[in-house]
Amino acid sequence: MSVELFLAISSGVVALASAVLSSRSSRGQALLSARLQEQAEARTRDEAREDVMSRYRDPLLWAAFDLQARVFNFARGPEAFLTLFYERGTPREREYALRNTLFVFAEYLGWVEILRRRVQFLDLGDRADNRRLVELLDGISSTFNYGGASFRLFRGEQRAIGESVITPGEGDACIGYAEFSRRLDDDPTFAAWYAGLTDSLREFAAHPVPHDRLLRLQHALIDLIDFLDPHVERFPSHIRDRLRHDNW
Repeated sequence: MSVELFLAISSGVVALASAVLSSRSSRGQALLSARLQEQAEARTRDEAREDVMSRYRDPLLWAAFDLQARVFNFARGPEAFLTLFYERGTPREREYALRNTLFVFAEYLGWVEILRRRVQFLDLGDRADNRRLVELLDGISSTFNYGGASFRLFRGEQRAIGESVITPGEGDACIGYAEFSRRLDDDPTFAAWYAGLTDSLREFAAHPVPHDRLLRLQHALIDLIDFLDPHVERFPSHIRDRLRHDNW
């Protein structure tokens, strides 16, 4: 074999090997770039999910806790909230006991309505968790909806009360207690949505007997709190007691 032919063959082999290596390198770089892009997109989705959770989950969690705590405090015998501050309280205490209780009901329903409008349900990153959250919220809604007249709120009324306390123009927050009180005084249409709850509270304050709907409501809210705060990071276990019939 001549030197010239050998060199030509060698150059061809080297060129072919270089082309193969270059192709593999390019393919490897493309795969690496795709993986990095997928990871970046996954991080973006996770960050967006965390933002949704912090914006909506935590306020819902606090509202649910405040409502269950108020219902729990309805059932403490002579020390019950409505007995102390509505039945036996000063005029100022009576007004606060009634209005603030209406507010904690409304604030919970307000955050549920915000979720319904904005995200339908919280994306917790797991379909089973999403379904469970929807089940819990629907269970609470059903507890309000079915049964006797006392403390009953039909689903449309629940939504209307929730709508009434959403901050105008923003839609991602609920009004505060001061604004809520002002509207009760100044807006008859606003106040009308609370007439049924007001009657139920006054009746219950006068006759604080075991109440099945309130018991089931408090249990359902504790289930929601346990789901939203499973690691007991915000509310310790000892303030998550469940009502019993013998508490009344």
